[in-house]
Amino acid sequence: KFNLEGKQGSIASWKDFGTWYYQNLLTPVSVSTTEIKAEIASLNLSGTTEERVKKIYQYMQNKTRYIFVALGIGGWQPMMPDEVQKKGYGDCKGLTNYMRTLLDEAGIKSYYSIINSNPSSISFDKDFPKMAGNHVILTIPTEKGNIWLENTSQQTAFNHLSFSTTDRNVLMVKPDGIDIVQTPSLSAEQNKEKQTLYIQLNSDKSINGKGKFSYSGAQYDFNLMYLLIPEKDKTEFMKKSYSTLDFENIEMKDFNNDKNDAIVNFDLNFKALNYSKLVGSSFIFRAVPIYKEAVYQEDLERQLPFESRLAYQDDAEIIYELPQGYFIEELPQNTNLTSEFGSYKIIFEKEENKLIVKRTVNIKKGLYSKEKFTDYTSFRKKILNSDNSKQRISKKN
Repeated sequence: KFNLEGKQGSIASWKDFGTWYYQNLLTPVSVSTTEIKAEIASLNLSGTTEERVKKIYQYMQNKTRYIFVALGIGGWQPMMPDEVQKKGYGDCKGLTNYMRTLLDEAGIKSYYSIINSNPSSISFDKDFPKMAGNHVILTIPTEKGNIWLENTSQQTAFNHLSFSTTDRNVLMVKPDGIDIVQTPSLSAEQNKEKQTLYIQLNSDKSINGKGKFSYSGAQYDFNLMYLLIPEKDKTEFMKKSYSTLDFENIEMKDFNNDKNDAIVNFDLNFKALNYSKLVGSSFIFRAVPIYKEAVYQEDLERQLPFESRLAYQDDAEIIYELPQGYFIEELPQNTNLTSEFGSYKIIFEKEENKLIVKRTVNIKKGLYSKEKFTDYTSFRKKILNSDNSKQRISKKN
């Protein structure tokens, strides 16, 4: 038994808790208004369930913003939907309940769903009911599967859950109890970065570069942050993000948040200094210019298992154009690594006055015993060493 602000309930089972939650916390705020009815009527909805949900969701995103509410029963019970509708803001509970009310008016059934939002994948114990969770999303069952709505973000794509809410279960609150259902788990190929770089090597050791970048899945989430950075701060932020290069200037262009397919695309134009080293009449430079800095150290006294939380894939193609009068003496050795932790491949090719580098790294998600930590660090160090391959170009006689 428990008592929440005078509302008594039982948590003997998920069914008891869900019934109490629906009757005491959701039913009192499941109230529509003529204004909300008019909102739905104005959208002139048509098409499939998914198309109608998307139109309502994007309408809701464009008119609301997130605030935090955690005092008293407000930490558990949503705001009234008409309050969110009039004020244009709410917390995760209020925004989700408002979206649920809009869908109800459109004749689309949806369910208020409690979740643990955390970089670690934290699920509810199906055999141990309790009041828990720190976030709320919306679940819409359809014949094609569940639609998942994150209602606190104005930027995130339709039917896309972030890294902090995928790969775990949720409490889907229904009139007759709770259904415990699983959120999507994304593969490495879905959590992808793709970069294509065109780099002009200059005889003063600098480079001029143009890059095309594309991100999906969890890597889409990580790059939405650029929408929140003021323009005046964006250049310095990018210099820190790509700190492996000594930028004289860098400019982001054509940033596009594709809310239909959950993909971020943008271009970079830049000039970086001191990229090459002059050795006699030759230049030596690193073959992979933009990479994630990391240090992997052995831990021989490790007592606990370790987790590779995110499965992801990074694909890169780097096309270097040599300075006039220079040639490639010898290509670095290609590398192909495969392990239980993932795979890595880098290929070097030359074509007339160009060096072409093709790189793919695929990291698996997994929980591993402490005994495998040395093998894991060895695998990651081999990737770093191969990324650090040097290319020599020499001046023609």
